[in-house]
Amino acid sequence: MPIDQESAANSLSEVARMENRTRELIRYSYAAYYQILWGVLVATGYLVHWIHPETARISWWIVLAAGILGSAMGRAWRARATGRPADYRWVWGQVAVVAFGTLWTGLFMDAVPRQLVALWPTFFMFWMVVFGIFFGRFFVILGLFVTVLTAIGYLWSGNYFLPWMAVVAGGALIASGLYLRRIGLHQ
Repeated sequence: MPIDQESAANSLSEVARMENRTRELIRYSYAAYYQILWGVLVATGYLVHWIHPETARISWWIVLAAGILGSAMGRAWRARATGRPADYRWVWGQVAVVAFGTLWTGLFMDAVPRQLVALWPTFFMFWMVVFGIFFGRFFVILGLFVTVLTAIGYLWSGNYFLPWMAVVAGGALIASGLYLRRIGLHQ
């Protein structure tokens, strides 16, 4: 049975649509991985900081190093899965953000620990808002939501600010990863 030109064009269009959808699902999957990874690490960091405040400085460095290492491993995993060279620009971007935040934290050494606990998540959420400007309003909303809840916790959570932040910052990142995975599967 011969295929007319219009049927062939429709078939090729459908193949291109499916190829784009597959790429989108893969991007959602990787984005979900990073959000969940950082969410678990951040929640753990806040809880360790709350339970053992004397280890806060070293435990946060461990959280940051584990997150960056996990992100690099995710990039390597993606490169292996796609057969393309690993693109570590996002990882270097994370290193730059951490270095910049560390610089500002050093400048604010007069700040009390509670202020620094509020500074870091809002700093990262600013980056999330900028990311969202390019990749979708979901990330803008997430960044603003966590920033507002951080301010609420800073002002009214009392001695429970660190567990509050474990739920707010860590929980929001985990929930966003699960959401990205869900919308990737249901679109």
